[in-house]
Amino acid sequence: MKFKCKMNDAGSMRDFTNVANTVARMSKQCVLRLTQNSIYFNIADDSMAMVWTKLDKNHFFVDYLVAGKSVEFNEIYMELNTGMLAKSVTSLKTVARSVKIKLTNKQQPCLTFDIELSSISAESRLCIHDVPVTIIPQKKWSEYNEPNIERYDISLEMPQFKHLRSVMERIKSMSPILILSADTNGVLAFKVDTNAATITVHFPNLTVLDCTSNNEISASVDIKKFHAFLAWEAVHPTAIKCNILNETVININLNLENYLQIKYYIPAIES
Repeated sequence: MKFKCKMNDAGSMRDFTNVANTVARMSKQCVLRLTQNSIYFNIADDSMAMVWTKLDKNHFFVDYLVAGKSVEFNEIYMELNTGMLAKSVTSLKTVARSVKIKLTNKQQPCLTFDIELSSISAESRLCIHDVPVTIIPQKKWSEYNEPNIERYDISLEMPQFKHLRSVMERIKSMSPILILSADTNGVLAFKVDTNAATITVHFPNLTVLDCTSNNEISASVDIKKFHAFLAWEAVHPTAIKCNILNETVININLNLENYLQIKYYIPAIES
């Protein structure tokens, strides 16, 4: 197996760092999937929402090579500590000229970051970080497949992050359960039930992208898992879409100019 790539664009290094930092905030471990065209960060912890983050190689990297164990299975899956990854890429947003990332063997498999740092002198400085990884055998790859949901009951654009955060900061401690509902008029509602009252906040005039029913669609979810999704504001997505399968799952899709895609799944619970 072989993997190596290089980034030298400031915007790409910033976006990569934002993804690494956000993933680290959400889970201690993640699975990195390397394919011929993309890099995926996958969080599938039972205590967390499921997250698939896809980075397009053509936007992020000037050099990119992945060679799996065979032509048939020409991908690499590895598990790593997200905190170590985030610390390794801290300098990419500020003082890095470029970074080379490669799969190495230093008594154990590692993801090695060779970071060329900016310098006032003609000589460049090199900073090297090794992040230990565990290679996942091909027979276990299916455990990290994305949920296969052919169609949701309703899909609509979501409000801006600042509006979502304003509401969630007020209600996140009121109840362990958040009830999301949406209708064909483009109204998204957040509802929490407390001992004293039921509180509902409406977001009107949202664009409905697809709908299979004229009825209101809803799902009850863990309020902490929904609140955690707000951490993805750090990547500055250009589009946010909410998909709801009635009383089954909420899927939030974030997109940054089609080169960075985040899919965030929150399973429904009994309210």
